[in-house]
Amino acid sequence: MQRVSVVRTDTLRLLTTPELDDFLRRVGDATAKLINMENFRRRRLFFETGKIDYSWKSAWRRRYTEYAGIYELLGSKNFAEEGKLEPWQKVRPPGYRKDRDGQRIPIVIVRSDNYSIDMERRVLRLGYWNIEIPFKGRPRWLTKPGAKQGRLVITYDPVKKRWYARVSVEVVLEGRLDNGLKAGIDLGRERLIALVTEPINGGEGVALLYRGGPLKSDYFYLEKKIAKIDKMLSDPKLEEVDRAVLKEMRRRLYEKRRKRREQIFANSAAHLIRVCLELGVAALLLGYPRGVAQDKPGKGNTSMWSYRRLERRIAVAAENRGIPAFEIPEDGTSKVCARHGCEVVRGPRGLVRCPYGHTMHADLNAAMNILARGGGKVPTRVRVLSFIPTASKVIAVNGKKQ
Repeated sequence: MQRVSVVRTDTLRLLTTPELDDFLRRVGDATAKLINMENFRRRRLFFETGKIDYSWKSAWRRRYTEYAGIYELLGSKNFAEEGKLEPWQKVRPPGYRKDRDGQRIPIVIVRSDNYSIDMERRVLRLGYWNIEIPFKGRPRWLTKPGAKQGRLVITYDPVKKRWYARVSVEVVLEGRLDNGLKAGIDLGRERLIALVTEPINGGEGVALLYRGGPLKSDYFYLEKKIAKIDKMLSDPKLEEVDRAVLKEMRRRLYEKRRKRREQIFANSAAHLIRVCLELGVAALLLGYPRGVAQDKPGKGNTSMWSYRRLERRIAVAAENRGIPAFEIPEDGTSKVCARHGCEVVRGPRGLVRCPYGHTMHADLNAAMNILARGGGKVPTRVRVLSFIPTASKVIAVNGKKQ
């Protein structure tokens, strides 16, 4: 077994009173204001030099001048934590913490040594402010042996009107190092996930297909509702009271669409890894397109959702169960036959035809090519299991061979 240190997040629902709610709003608004002011400075720096300053030192130098009120409210430890820009962000103009109506989105960031969690009393204690907030929820990672808590982020959900605390936790996971099966994965739109394993016990491989119909259906159904509201909001004669109600409805629809998508991703990933464990898969090879073209906005194409989001879901779910995941470039995997290496012809209904006379599902062919690129053995025949992931469950469909 291999031991790997990773960072995971526990989410707790905070049970606030009107007084606690007011306190979190004041601190959260101050934090959002600090982030927006620092990002405004970074935007100017980016347009002048093409670079972004990731350091918190610029905010620290201003703690007694324009940031004095925020510094006093947040304290020195939390002030330095909130002045940072995450190092993994790409070099581009940073955005602001504002909603669609231009209002600041409250957020509270607390350094790892400035809070504690009492599991017995189920209370979150914020050190600098000497405040205790009851919470609801069962931490999954904090209770692991050797878990080390990181920084705390408190956010507000305007749709549910609730506060949530997200605790980053560093834990050690055990990965499998046996000679188990490898599996290649291709991500797509019509088929969210296409997975193909190596031959099992020298026989046929197993292929898993997860359909994307429910995700597309949700997207376009809610998109039509949002479009109707946008059309009503464009009416100049609409009264301000009605406009506020419609904006709230639109915000709820956007949030509903996002959460349903995330739940479909979560259900798909959890089910996929559960089946992989049953099959004896020891390593996942995740195909991902190079560049950002697949994540650009637009309707009716692959950008109804992000490849990266689903890839992360699968990778995290796999690592949590001891299966390592590796990213493999998928360039050209849909154009070449995985079994013969020759160019294929794209046919109807998502099929590809090989000059050697056999026909295969295009996504399975791509998954086999990804498997081969990762050093896996391509099966000569596979047993296909098909599933329909929804926001509530994953539905199994009768399988077949290819």
